[in-house]
Amino acid sequence: MASLVQIEKFLLSKNIPYKIIDLGGEVFRVDEVVRVGINPDEILKTLVVRFEKDTIKGMQKKYAALALRGKDRLDFKKVRRVFGGKATLASADEVLEIAGVPIGAVCPIGIGVPVYFDEKAMKLELVNMGSGDLTKGLDMTFKDLLKVIADYKIIDVSQ
Repeated sequence: MASLVQIEKFLLSKNIPYKIIDLGGEVFRVDEVVRVGINPDEILKTLVVRFEKDTIKGMQKKYAALALRGKDRLDFKKVRRVFGGKATLASADEVLEIAGVPIGAVCPIGIGVPVYFDEKAMKLELVNMGSGDLTKGLDMTFKDLLKVIADYKIIDVSQ
């Protein structure tokens, strides 16, 4: 679980450069982020997905964070092929429980579940993503983001 304060503290401890962007109010969707002037080609969204049957470790309910470009849509057929089972987006309550923040503020840093990057996202150089606060965006290089997450996998799950 990562709030903006926790994410900033972590990034400072790792000496990772970043910038906090004021979004001018609560922002929940990619189109709202674009409206406040963020480059749509730099948006990285993090979706929390629930697997009905965990094919990774044999648990009943399993969650993962899927990070993809803001303009891309999740392809659930690909998700099913990659993970071997049915998946749905986690509910607002589940996201709050898993990530500690509401939908729209989810950051892949410190989320506490496995992180998977869609292969199209790997082409990004700069990213603006959820910061743990609906009123703020987090900007950094994609290379630095990968450094701080460290344990991630690359998969093809977008349309």
